Amino acid sequence: MAQAFDPNAKVQVGEWIEGPDGRLDMDVSLRGTVDGTTTLAVIECKDFDVAKTGKVGRPFVDALDSKRHDLKADIALICSNSGFTQDALNKARRKGIGAISVLAQGDERVKIVIEQEIYFRRVALGERRFEYRGPDHHLLSGIDIDDLPKLTYNGHSVNSWIEWRITSIIAANPHLTSSFTASFKFISPTEFDFKGQKVVLQSVSMWISLPKVHWYSQTVQLDARLAMYDYVRGRLRFGAGRNELLIKGIDFDKGTPLDAAPNIERGLNLQSGELDVAMVYFEGMSMTENPTPSLDAIVIPEDLEVFLPR
Repeated sequence: MAQAFDPNAKVQVGEWIEGPDGRLDMDVSLRGTVDGTTTLAVIECKDFDVAKTGKVGRPFVDALDSKRHDLKADIALICSNSGFTQDALNKARRKGIGAISVLAQGDERVKIVIEQEIYFRRVALGERRFEYRGPDHHLLSGIDIDDLPKLTYNGHSVNSWIEWRITSIIAANPHLTSSFTASFKFISPTEFDFKGQKVVLQSVSMWISLPKVHWYSQTVQLDARLAMYDYVRGRLRFGAGRNELLIKGIDFDKGTPLDAAPNIERGLNLQSGELDVAMVYFEGMSMTENPTPSLDAIVIPEDLEVFLPR
């Protein structure tokens, strides 16, 4: 499984090596090159029956810390099939030791159940105002809102695409609570179709109000096709290639209401292979079709950024 995360790693299982006080065993060792430097990682594996022996405790982290120094290992990880005590995680965090569990959906060898508190929002989408600029923008002024979905690009609704972009922005910015405007300028004047006639536009924008934003917390179970759960960082790390994340137990009608938004920032400080998930239940969506991403290619890249300045 280690090579799923680093295909170039040289993995050895059950290796014995001479230490300063005698022979030492390494459950799993990985040797590779990081930024041009030869790197040794040692992984201690603990397959406990949590009902009988409980979680991995601090003494095991202490032992790995000592072994790491004796082996002169650059990286030390301890992998548990039963989780870790809080004391063990505190020590691992202080000593820079990774505390992980491997998730592999459908693999009976994986016994760990990862439970994590997550946050989600229920957001009501309120009034919308669309604005179009370009040589033919006058052709769209004063039209009935029911006719807006008839503005199309390559046969797909432009306004459905705008709403899709709006929901992406809301998901990425947990501080949004009232109203905002999202504008999208095209790389060059672009031809659209409106009720059978051609319309050339330079940009489109939408103002939207958010009359209700409510936050909730809920404890769920995390699983994946193949991933490592980092207890110290509280994140899943995925290997290369096609994968799958499962969030079990989420119920948008049964979360615990929060008095205020939690202190979270989306997409920050992610390491290679980590994934950030924002869960939002939208009320009042009016998209007439599944949005097409084809408009992304004709919008200037800066306007496709979903993170807004505070």
